[in-house]
Amino acid sequence: MTATTRAPLSPEVIPTAILAGKAIVTLANRHTGNRFTFQIAICEDKPDLFFVSVLSGTDNVHDYHYLGCIRGACYAHGRKSRIAETAQSAQVFAWFWKHLQRLPLHVEVWHEGRCLRCGRVLTVPASLATGLGPECIKYRAAEDRS
Repeated sequence: MTATTRAPLSPEVIPTAILAGKAIVTLANRHTGNRFTFQIAICEDKPDLFFVSVLSGTDNVHDYHYLGCIRGACYAHGRKSRIAETAQSAQVFAWFWKHLQRLPLHVEVWHEGRCLRCGRVLTVPASLATGLGPECIKYRAAEDRS
């Protein structure tokens, strides 16, 4: 498996997986063909705060631009974001966050073949469905219980 292999996330793991710490996910709408790639990264100093960025260029490593943040269960568009709140990418993420628990079947969430918690390349087939490697899924389960 290479780092560029994408895999769909199982719907039941999406809410936990995207807040694993170093998530890069692509939201794809099968009806329209539209897709956006988002990076959701945990704030090192505040474990209940996540920064959301959107891929807005051709370099899928460096062309992410800040959109907003997630704190607890709330997403807010950032005042310092250079991307307007009315931009399609911003509206898509806001809609996605609002409908996270009940996504329609035509919306797919793909990860980039790397663990959404630590960023290592996933090689275990079961890990592709969850987006978390075998060690990180243990840590994530422990964090969810506490």
